[in-house]
Amino acid sequence: MAFKPRKRSTDITPRMREWADSDTACLLGFPAYKVGMRRVGIIEDNTSPAKGMEVALPVTVLETPKITIVGIRVYRTTLAGAVCIGDAMASGLKALGRIGYGKDKVAKPAHDFAWIDGLKDLSGVGVLAITNPDVAGTPRKRCDFIEIAVGGKNIADKLAFAKGILGKDVSVKEVFTDGEWTDAVAVTRGHGWQGAVKRHGVAKQRRKSTGKVRHVGTLGPWTPHYVMYTTPQAGQHGFHRRTQYNTRILIIDSDPTKINPSSGFPHYGTVKSDYVVIRGSVQGTQKRFVFLRKGVRAHGAPRKPQVLWIAG
Repeated sequence: MAFKPRKRSTDITPRMREWADSDTACLLGFPAYKVGMRRVGIIEDNTSPAKGMEVALPVTVLETPKITIVGIRVYRTTLAGAVCIGDAMASGLKALGRIGYGKDKVAKPAHDFAWIDGLKDLSGVGVLAITNPDVAGTPRKRCDFIEIAVGGKNIADKLAFAKGILGKDVSVKEVFTDGEWTDAVAVTRGHGWQGAVKRHGVAKQRRKSTGKVRHVGTLGPWTPHYVMYTTPQAGQHGFHRRTQYNTRILIIDSDPTKINPSSGFPHYGTVKSDYVVIRGSVQGTQKRFVFLRKGVRAHGAPRKPQVLWIAG
């Protein structure tokens, strides 16, 4: 009952509702594509009975090809919340022809920042970026158009950083480091229309109770005389936007030969560009878009793990 209503996500590329705080000017997230799972051996450095010992962990491999920064977006806080003032799009990029940039957006050439510098009471700065899946191992050809917030102490630092990377390619190593805590935001695996037993985990009925087994025993009390929204019922199961907090990055590398199995990853193929290995599992299927955001509930400073071997 923590997520209502349980309906299909409107977009495979999730939007961020919050961002982490950062004193240094940097990007607060990076997109990736789910590849598959493997096993690694590390020296456990968390607070556990196995601390200092070699442990085998399941990990998820995410391919992170470089992204191209194509625009800058500025915000101003009003009584109705943060409102987008306009976008400064990079000029002369062939990649701009591959995105469906809406005509209703206020776009100005990137070489003219006078209109941004003259604005006052700005509350936030973000960059518009596109992914490059054609250089990765995924069979996707269409790029994803995303917005990434920029961190910093003040608006001036954020604007200076955004102007410096406009029109350039940014790699995942410029955003994250080994051992850093991150949040994985993605759309879960879809299961279609399912009943209340699988969808909500309610108990099955006895064989002779009502002649039905996999159904809800009651739809609610006599009063109030209506079915409440918390009542378990059949409906869409899966393909929901979910956030997995505090997933730890174990490996960031650019050499795919270290992670690719001899036969390739099932339903994906082989990794061909930069990749990230995070501890545990991540929601979604292979080739699913996953956004790695700097952890809003991070467990302190990053600690680089000691990785011994990769198998599986």
